Amino acid sequence: MPKTYLAFDDTDSPGGMCTTYLAALVIKDLDDYDLIGLPRLVRLNPNVPWKTRGNAAICLAFGRGKGRTSLCGSVGGRDVRCYESGTAVEPEALVEKASRVLEHVSRFDCEQTNPGIVATVKRPPQSLYLRGVREIVALEEVETMLAGLGASWRKYKEGRGLIGACAAIAWRPRDRTWEVIAYRHPEKLGTDRIIDPDSVMQMDKATKATFNNYDYENGHVAIAPGSPCPILYGIRGDSADELLMAKGMIRGEEPDMWLLFLTNQATEDHIVDRRIRSIRPRDSARIHAQVVSKPVIIPGKHVIVRVSDGEEIDAAFYEPSRSLRAVARGLLPGDEIVLYGSVRESPRSLNVEKMCITGLTESRRKLHNPICPACAKRMGSLGAGQGFRCKKCGAKAPAESAEIEKVPRDIRPGWYEPPVASRRHLHKPLRRMSRVDIDNL
Repeated sequence: MPKTYLAFDDTDSPGGMCTTYLAALVIKDLDDYDLIGLPRLVRLNPNVPWKTRGNAAICLAFGRGKGRTSLCGSVGGRDVRCYESGTAVEPEALVEKASRVLEHVSRFDCEQTNPGIVATVKRPPQSLYLRGVREIVALEEVETMLAGLGASWRKYKEGRGLIGACAAIAWRPRDRTWEVIAYRHPEKLGTDRIIDPDSVMQMDKATKATFNNYDYENGHVAIAPGSPCPILYGIRGDSADELLMAKGMIRGEEPDMWLLFLTNQATEDHIVDRRIRSIRPRDSARIHAQVVSKPVIIPGKHVIVRVSDGEEIDAAFYEPSRSLRAVARGLLPGDEIVLYGSVRESPRSLNVEKMCITGLTESRRKLHNPICPACAKRMGSLGAGQGFRCKKCGAKAPAESAEIEKVPRDIRPGWYEPPVASRRHLHKPLRRMSRVDIDNL
């Protein structure tokens, strides 16, 4: 059934606000329309240089509701229910009403904040979403596309938010997750969040389908953001019903509002298989490679590993990746690995977000030089790889004649990821990895 899609992006700043919070305010203000389907939170290319924070766009669908409804939030002291279907409403009227809310709360004082808002009955193609999550899309191209769709839109300042808004409407989930987001009372903004860590750990252990709740490696409540935004906490998972249950298990500060979102988080839609020669700055890539040199620790305790698939690149494991970085220190030339990460322009490198070790080379070390068969004395080395010579009689022996022993490796084949607090929004945690993901290696 037709419905009208309303989407917006780029309304927040590093110093506050949140585009998801605008969704709650828009739903509250547009109560003369029915919400069709769940609100959608769509993360886009995490490597764009002008993103404000998490590069999330919001898509809501409004209309005249039909069929069954389900609870998906609470705003302004009333329950929010979404219909399973509905009929479209006029896009221009949606943009007019929603723009007033956007203009009231957006952080226009931030140079990086360039909002855009779109309403349309016709959706852009899925290809726009895929490009939006993997590439840099030109604003002019999006405006041309919106005109062809007969959409209504507004842009503010440079208007780059139109790109994310349009890409959010274009998202047709192939994989999906959900997030329930609770928002703080306005008078609490600017104060420390009060969330009982024990309740978060208890919720994490009591639920099967939630993920990224608590960082046990760093002792950190991961459901709470670190920025001064209106979000109290966000719980992510693979079951909408379980998220609603999980929300009720969190103790501490009482939320003012909450919404349940359908999202592309933890899907790794941004990752594309690449050869090293073809990757470009700001790409997010998965490469199959072999380690070609021993790891190097650089200032800041970051680990750099040179890898090759015929062409070489540095793989960077940064200090916040902790346990992942520790595994990287144990790699040796000849090890076979699969790396997930984003491409840095200068110096050209792959910033690693996840790794699978598919094969380990044998580690060996020399115990003793060989014994001269004529003199029964230890021979002397002629230099690395050049063999040995007896100092007494001059007899020679090849390099492989030394006494060698195998050295147990400290690492094992398998999957490795950083601690929860260091994962990006689109990172697919290992607990979500399916047999299809693993077989596709």
